[in-house]
Amino acid sequence: MCGIFGFTADARWTPAHQRLAMCLMEALARASEERGVDAGGFAALSANGDLLWARQPGPAHDLFESPAWRGLGDRRLVAAIGHTRFATHGAPVSNGNNHPHMAGEWALVHNGVIPQHRRKARILGIQLHGQCDSELLSHMMRRYGERRGPGECMALCGSQSVLALHATSRALLAWSNGRMPLAAFHIEGPVQTERGMDGWWWASTADIAARAAATAGVAILPGRISSYKVYRMQASR
Repeated sequence: MCGIFGFTADARWTPAHQRLAMCLMEALARASEERGVDAGGFAALSANGDLLWARQPGPAHDLFESPAWRGLGDRRLVAAIGHTRFATHGAPVSNGNNHPHMAGEWALVHNGVIPQHRRKARILGIQLHGQCDSELLSHMMRRYGERRGPGECMALCGSQSVLALHATSRALLAWSNGRMPLAAFHIEGPVQTERGMDGWWWASTADIAARAAATAGVAILPGRISSYKVYRMQASR
């Protein structure tokens, strides 16, 4: 099992909202380590359309407390996804096996296992560069796109909870086939304005979301999601 988490921002977020989002992502990384400490990674989309990413072996908090993540504090981020890894296919010391997996303009993080992924990749004519089964999902999204991609990924079976971020469309897609958990939530505070802090947030479980929110000092409102339904969040411009 692995941990996945992320957000899409609202165009009306203030600099204070952005600082809180950075803090909450760090808290989510730490809280998600109960699901794996073999590697950590993130992909973040800036307001000017840059897709920025990093991944490395070791506990996720090492990355989210490093300049690789905190150096993005002066960029206006409109979406980000993160991952804590429990390695099943591919040694984390080989960084190409870690998440996010990048294919074209897609960045993808996955919790679960795709059975016989090498055989399925050969049948589909997809060349994998590492040993991680999750890499196959990123290539499927690149091949089939936003409309067909999630369904084609779920047709590979196995266990899947996924967050996939596309640079040009600024879309963050989320889905679960019910065999791995996925939780959605919104934030109430503590940055209070007349318009609140709109935007979608994701974590592997509601408990991880609650513990990370407590660390960041925010109150959250849980959402309800359904298995096999694809959720599309549009990041702000």
